[in-house]
Amino acid sequence: MAALALLATSCGQVTQQTAGGAQATAAGAGSTAGACTSGTTKKIAFMLKQQTAFRYLHADVPFFKKAVEAAGYQVVFQSAENDANKQVAQAENVITQGVDAIVIQPVDFNVAAGIAKKAQAAGIPLASYDDLILGAPHAAFVGRDPKEGGASAAKAVLEAAPEGNYVLIGGDAGQTGSTQMQKGYHEVLAPAVAAGQITIVADQFTPAWKTEPAQATAENALTANANKVDAFLVSYDGMSLGVLQAIEQAGIKAGSIPVTGQDMELSAMQAIAEGRMFGSVWPAPDEMATRGAQVALAMAQCKPVNAEASIDNGAGRIPWAKTPIYLVGGKDLGAFVCSHSFWISADQVYKNVPDRKPTC
Repeated sequence: MAALALLATSCGQVTQQTAGGAQATAAGAGSTAGACTSGTTKKIAFMLKQQTAFRYLHADVPFFKKAVEAAGYQVVFQSAENDANKQVAQAENVITQGVDAIVIQPVDFNVAAGIAKKAQAAGIPLASYDDLILGAPHAAFVGRDPKEGGASAAKAVLEAAPEGNYVLIGGDAGQTGSTQMQKGYHEVLAPAVAAGQITIVADQFTPAWKTEPAQATAENALTANANKVDAFLVSYDGMSLGVLQAIEQAGIKAGSIPVTGQDMELSAMQAIAEGRMFGSVWPAPDEMATRGAQVALAMAQCKPVNAEASIDNGAGRIPWAKTPIYLVGGKDLGAFVCSHSFWISADQVYKNVPDRKPTC
């Protein structure tokens, strides 16, 4: 693929939705109209931080693959297993072999800036996916607003527990999906904190989104506050399970303390159905993957990237193909299960409480 002079768009132009819904066309920073040359490999790289979590197996990978292959392209999948250095090596290999476009979910948003620069030097358009790459211009960002997800969880929990001690357990500190969700928690809770209604007694990030350190954070918070914790805002379902275990091991009745998560994994959905967990944030990986494929195809073919917004990544504003994110609580679970049949069946979700299973 011929070298691209553009930095912020796929081919020097981006079609962006204005606040009023009209489309506006603008050249990207450093771009040159007509600089884009369509790729010839018919290959698109989809580089994920990992592929073993439920969402990747059932949404990101299959939905991206379906949309790309339907357009006559081949997907080159890469999984970094949450290792930033491994992802750099994989990216270097992909760039050397040659693809028409790269869509990458960065393990570390700062480290991945180097990948964006290498792709730019090789003339391969790149979009960050799910987590925004910081400090390097690139073609687009595809993903939800984690801050909105954190805010939706915090608002719902604050209604259920308007007073008391709160524990915030974020994901990996090197990913915007975690840091922005934590900001969403804080923005919603700030007035209640200022009014003395709630106290944030623990506020921790969790390396690699692991269950064990999240459970340790919960155990320490419970011990330090004589079990008087009134809410846990947690950024991933795998971590939430550790929090639930800490609560139960402390002799506290399951479900008496609101606990949130993210990703709507089976164990979390079952816990919500059983009343042990308050809710889980749904980042709509199916819609995100489909949008990611559409953006990749646009980049590969020198077509405009349709973006609802733009976002500043520290090196300029990046076109943002924005996807939804929202909390699914107990009262919403049945409707979610019925409208997302590709995800997890009602029989599985309500396995331990079959009398609560909705009729879809």
